[in-house]
Amino acid sequence: MTSTIKRDPAGSADTKQWRREANHQREIALQLAKEYQLAEKARRAEEHNARLSSKEQRALPDSAKSAEEGEDLPTDSAESHKSLFQTGEQVWLFRERVKPGLKKKLTHRRHGPFRVKKKVEEFAYELELPDKSGYRFYPVVHVSRLKKVTDLGQRPTVPLVDELSENQRFDFDEELLPEDSWELGEDADKYEVEAILGDEMSESTSNSRAQRLFKVKWVGYDEPTW
Repeated sequence: MTSTIKRDPAGSADTKQWRREANHQREIALQLAKEYQLAEKARRAEEHNARLSSKEQRALPDSAKSAEEGEDLPTDSAESHKSLFQTGEQVWLFRERVKPGLKKKLTHRRHGPFRVKKKVEEFAYELELPDKSGYRFYPVVHVSRLKKVTDLGQRPTVPLVDELSENQRFDFDEELLPEDSWELGEDADKYEVEAILGDEMSESTSNSRAQRLFKVKWVGYDEPTW
């Protein structure tokens, strides 16, 4: 696989170009192996069905009969060559480690969203990295680390009803309140502070911390309380 990569006069290949070419050749090999397996399975099925009796052949499903007759089986080769992401679409980026020192449970795995700048290879895309984003990494990413952002669409902006006047408004909570419930009661100033006579710290226990207490003289009461 690596023999087709051109090297410079110094004898060292470009690492990024070598990696892209190796990934590209690997995907081609996997696709060829998949097509070979499909053809071999179809050949075995045809040989097996040819040895069956007429009664057993009539019991075969339609898919097996079509394969025996030589019809082309559907393959996902066209789907594999279809572009997964379009230029300008927003995607989430999966990164295993971003900030050193944080545990995996505390780090964000999906970052972004980023916009797709262009398609570099069959399974690699280049992302747009804004200068103020704070991210510093190689923008060409494999598709296994990308996830398309789900577009939920625009929220409706047309109001359901026309503008209401103050006379037409109806507040259910206000109707349930008793009359004059917002007015102050007769005992609203029952515990009015007249003076603070002293303060002290309470003892701390195993279940509670120490608190600061105040000795208060209330209006209309003779005895102060803490």
